[in-house]
Amino acid sequence: MLCLKVPKWVKKHLVDFKNSSEMPDEFCNSIKEKFKKFHNENPLVSIMIPAWNEESNIARTLSSLSDLESKHPVEIIVMDNNSTDSTNEILQRCGVKTLFVKKQGVEFARQEGLEMAKGKIHLCADADSIYSPGWVNEYVEVLNNEKNSCAYGTLAFIPPDSDWRFFFALFETMKKPMMWMRRKNRVHLNVLGMNFGFKTEDAKKVGGFDYGPNRGEDGWMAIKLRDYGDVVMLKSKDSVNWTSARRLLDDGSFSKALWRRMVKEFKRIPGYISKNKQEVKR
Repeated sequence: MLCLKVPKWVKKHLVDFKNSSEMPDEFCNSIKEKFKKFHNENPLVSIMIPAWNEESNIARTLSSLSDLESKHPVEIIVMDNNSTDSTNEILQRCGVKTLFVKKQGVEFARQEGLEMAKGKIHLCADADSIYSPGWVNEYVEVLNNEKNSCAYGTLAFIPPDSDWRFFFALFETMKKPMMWMRRKNRVHLNVLGMNFGFKTEDAKKVGGFDYGPNRGEDGWMAIKLRDYGDVVMLKSKDSVNWTSARRLLDDGSFSKALWRRMVKEFKRIPGYISKNKQEVKR
């Protein structure tokens, strides 16, 4: 079903602060108070978030995560990947547990987070995304099943200037058949670092985060985890990650971005049905 407008619960978190100095104490103190529930010594779930110079985005992510609802103990850790802006100051003001990772690169940040995580279930998020209150519960239900080794959600784009998102919703709908075709032989192409999870011990057994041949750290992790069980797509609205459309619009206009991506996907179709799982580049 097309989601033609940004949901009210998402709009609640669309705060617009350019840096720490623009964030009022009232906002920071509210986040800090809510984040106390994530200071668990024995969590079942670890939510790990790499961040590099995200001062203008991370307040939205923290705001959404502060509203998480879960009966399971959760810890949240942000890996500050050597930011040079006010990202770390924001984290401190909001009472977020932080791990400083000096070596630049998302794979290094995620690896440090993996080694520090205490939870049995490891969820990967991004510092420019918005997550629903039921996000954690969706992953726990699937990853508590022994036959599943990895799970991932989908994403939805937030328009830059309004809440009317017809063309973005159309693009997301057109992607679904492609994602379905990938599930058997190219499921790693569906897995995005902003919205996937796995069992912590399994990830350590396969060597943790690194880059595979022509693979990002997220897709390569999914490929390696297939030896331990199924890689499952979550389908409920609570598993959707709402994110900025900035990456989609890198080419300029929406029409150009849509055309470029769809041409790329159609060219990939023969590879989706091929049995050679290492053939298609990300």
